[in-house]
Amino acid sequence: MRGAAVSLLDNLRRAVEWRSIRVHDRCVLALARLKRRRLKDTVFVGITGSAGKTTTKDLAVAILRRLGPVSCNHASLNYLPEVGMVILNTGGRDHFSVIEIATLLPGDIACKTELVQPKIGALTVVQREHVKSFESIEAIADEKAAMILALPENGVAVLNIDDPLVQSIGARTRARCLWFGSAPQADIRLIEATSSWPDPLTLVIEYQGVQYRCATAIHGKHLVVPVLAAIGIGIAAGAPIDTCLAALGDATTTPGRMQIVSESDGVTFIRDDYKAPYWSFPITLEYLRDARAKRKVAIIGTISDYSLSASKLYPKAARLAMDVADLVVFVGPHALRALKARQSEDDHSLVGFTELEDAHRFLQRELREGDLVLLKASNHADHLLRLLLARRRQVLCWRRDCGFNRFCDACPELDKPAHGANVATASVVASGITTGPDIASPGIGSPAHSSESAHPGWLIVGMGNHGEAYTGTPHNIGFAVLDHLAERLSAQWQMTDEGMLSHAKINDHEVILFKPSTLTNLCGPFVARTLQRFGVHPNRIALVHDDADLNLGDVRSKHSGSDGGHKGLRSVFSALGNGGAISRIRVGVRKTDRARSSARSIVLERFQEEDHDLLRSAQTKAIEQVQTVIANGGR
Repeated sequence: MRGAAVSLLDNLRRAVEWRSIRVHDRCVLALARLKRRRLKDTVFVGITGSAGKTTTKDLAVAILRRLGPVSCNHASLNYLPEVGMVILNTGGRDHFSVIEIATLLPGDIACKTELVQPKIGALTVVQREHVKSFESIEAIADEKAAMILALPENGVAVLNIDDPLVQSIGARTRARCLWFGSAPQADIRLIEATSSWPDPLTLVIEYQGVQYRCATAIHGKHLVVPVLAAIGIGIAAGAPIDTCLAALGDATTTPGRMQIVSESDGVTFIRDDYKAPYWSFPITLEYLRDARAKRKVAIIGTISDYSLSASKLYPKAARLAMDVADLVVFVGPHALRALKARQSEDDHSLVGFTELEDAHRFLQRELREGDLVLLKASNHADHLLRLLLARRRQVLCWRRDCGFNRFCDACPELDKPAHGANVATASVVASGITTGPDIASPGIGSPAHSSESAHPGWLIVGMGNHGEAYTGTPHNIGFAVLDHLAERLSAQWQMTDEGMLSHAKINDHEVILFKPSTLTNLCGPFVARTLQRFGVHPNRIALVHDDADLNLGDVRSKHSGSDGGHKGLRSVFSALGNGGAISRIRVGVRKTDRARSSARSIVLERFQEEDHDLLRSAQTKAIEQVQTVIANGGR
């Protein structure tokens, strides 16, 4: 009853907050419309496109500030109320207001364009970003066209001549077109572009029959489009070409878009961690391929905007990365899928971690002076910036579901453990447990690198939640199986920092029975530490766990595959970095009368007296499965 009351209050609080936000947004937009009518002397510039909007905006602002005061939206704050706030913050003395106009759903750009009323509009490129919302690239082009077609007759459309879809949009606008690109008929024509780390992007362009050298402070040839678009905006606003080029030489990189960060230990990061549409991968990896560095590392998070299934996409992306990088690290819920691209079990050039903190521990020990490290991810899903921040300061928040799209260096939650989970994780770090190359990728500088025959022992892990409150629940069936097994073997339990341990023999094989002293969802680092401590080969580990997809009394074994949604398995796979190639004994816990109940509602309810016979039978079957796994060498 108390839980239901708390849930009701939470829902009411969220409803009030949502209503307050809606009222606030409507007020902002109403005031912004009134303010826009008064800003007759300010030239509004709108920038849209599938990529490069924020970089174009920042570069254009750097140019226009040579002509006078400029207002603009901060970072990538481009939702409708945020666009309204830019207008409200624009003063009568501002010569220009530069606004990034993005879309998530059909009609977004038309709505924002009606509010902004730009005189100068730039369209960078049309790609498959948000294709799931628009169903086709042609529909995306129609969405982007809304701003260009709304420009007035005395306006200027700054357009990419190398994109056929943009060309077709330019043919329909009433505004004057200023074309940029490599085509001979471009007004601002690209002759040459070079960018090879550590050298920044340098362009040779032609304008009105004269060639110019444009030296920038940004990196990556794929940023040619934002540079040319910014020059076009500057020219459209009346800036001489020399003024545009001088401003670009001083312009800083947009955070999270090919941003170079050099660390004191000689490791250099390329932060391209704001967005990761799949179509952008070859372009970014080309930059890494051409870079001059001792070693190249690619850290890849969540990929967006793709048509393949995730099970096919991530291995494909992994193979692309492995072609140019010496070490590839995938992070996030799809990381284990990427490991399918490994050429063999001993291929440690590709590793994966479902949990970001595990990746951090690995990288802390793996990265070295001279490494050039690409961070490619979707910030709203991954927040990979924490990998960099944790090299300089303590990071306690490692959650991946916060819902924020801001970068973590500006987040007040960074020093706060999330939902209590990070408290347990932090205690693991404090006690000296590390997930370095010797744990996360067994075979690199660790006892696990030795041959299997050198370590004949087995580690049998019973999965469950530590504490009396969880005794007798389905989630603790792994503990119950190991207790029954220890009783059969007359083995004694002893307490360690990682959990309860018991040494025994099964069919002449030395075995270590292990029950981690933490919550099952966080047990990965505990298992990794125990594996390392006793020098057990990673192929000689078996996990005994509950499975809500199997009926109570049913027991099956499995030797590879995904975690199936079991967060405890996910934690272990991430800590060991082996892609789920672990023997596991699945013990069914679903009762026949709970066939339609969710797994979450089942696993923490205590078993009843009438379940005793099935439980005892399941424990016996599970022990037999453990013996079979050991006898067959884990196969």
